[in-house]
Amino acid sequence: MRLQIDNARLLCPANGWDEAGSLLIEDGKIAEIGKVTGKADETIDADGLCLSPGLIDLRVKTGEPGAEQKETLATASRAAVAGGVTSMVVMPDTNPVIDDVALVQFIANRGKETSKTRIYAAGALTKGLKGEAMAEMGLMSDSGAVFFTNGDLPISDASVLRRTMAYAASCGALVSSRADDHALAKRGVMNSGALAARIGLSGLPREAEWIGLARDLLLAEATKCTLLVDQVSTARSIEMIKAARARGVKVWASVAAHHLFFNELDVGDYLTYCKVNPPFRSEEDRQALIDALAHGEIDAVVSAHDPQPPEEKRLPFAEASFGAAGLETVLSALLVLVQDERLSMLDALMPLTASPANIIGVPQGQLKEGAPADLILFDPEKPWFCEREHLRSRSLNSPFDGRRMVGRVMRTIIGGETVFERGT
Repeated sequence: MRLQIDNARLLCPANGWDEAGSLLIEDGKIAEIGKVTGKADETIDADGLCLSPGLIDLRVKTGEPGAEQKETLATASRAAVAGGVTSMVVMPDTNPVIDDVALVQFIANRGKETSKTRIYAAGALTKGLKGEAMAEMGLMSDSGAVFFTNGDLPISDASVLRRTMAYAASCGALVSSRADDHALAKRGVMNSGALAARIGLSGLPREAEWIGLARDLLLAEATKCTLLVDQVSTARSIEMIKAARARGVKVWASVAAHHLFFNELDVGDYLTYCKVNPPFRSEEDRQALIDALAHGEIDAVVSAHDPQPPEEKRLPFAEASFGAAGLETVLSALLVLVQDERLSMLDALMPLTASPANIIGVPQGQLKEGAPADLILFDPEKPWFCEREHLRSRSLNSPFDGRRMVGRVMRTIIGGETVFERGT
């Protein structure tokens, strides 16, 4: 099957392309770009829509295996393709934890059987995510795990983290770590500050992120380990990462899309859909994250998709679970910044396509002849109203609920096949 897409605005951050043209797909791969000379079996008129690589999301939680009532790979992929996400990395904090080869293979096989998207597994950094004994990173890496993380449970024992980083460096594995100090942050539920004090909620201090990050960066430097800092949320964290890079530390940084959109004031009247970890920070921190993204100092934007059922969100704020559904809103959160002229279109797409592909070493994320035809057609100016009941995730805990958004994915193509098409 040869599929041709005409009259598109071709966007490829990897190559710096932003131009009108056509694209031909053959046998699931990109065959020609720009001026197409081959004959197609089917032609799509993009009518000026943007055509870009599909999005690559480095942080997605599902409940499968063990908590399928929250989300399955199938339901997550249904939300993903509607949001333009064609590849996603599944976190290891399932039940059982993804801490051995059999479970990495289970995720890969289950993804092929039930998911519309490409599924990659992140392996656990320690057995059972308990922070005590190193998991089988070498074997899991050979089985397809793209990086290793302790998820939302940072390793408190620095000697354990040092050993895992040293081993990861020896076998060329990537370590992802949440910058946090559990002793400072364990009782907090929102950003620590005047607002938290006024409304009577315990705070998650920024210092916990700084202390955890300083330790992680020093250990990465000492062990020569490549580190992915998971979901930075403060301005000072960016400065610490820049300083580490200047010293030669191999470090990537990600930010959650919702941290670019919300600040601590959005918690408002105890809105539990806005209870996430790391929490929404100050407006100064939010602006600093946007500036860092614009200057290429943040490498990946993630959805931080963490679905929670209503019974875990419709509770007093202090008792509600952390987490937000984000697969369908990650692109729109970036396109709002394009509309506000804070980012160029290519700057917005880079941390969603080429850069995360580079981080985990996959061939997707670019418009290139021979690359997998994982593509999205989207209208960057199409307005829409986010209503939780219309989202496709199994759990509908979105902080964007009730918000006016901009930018809509109209078609998602994976391996040359249309897996999602939005009705007019």
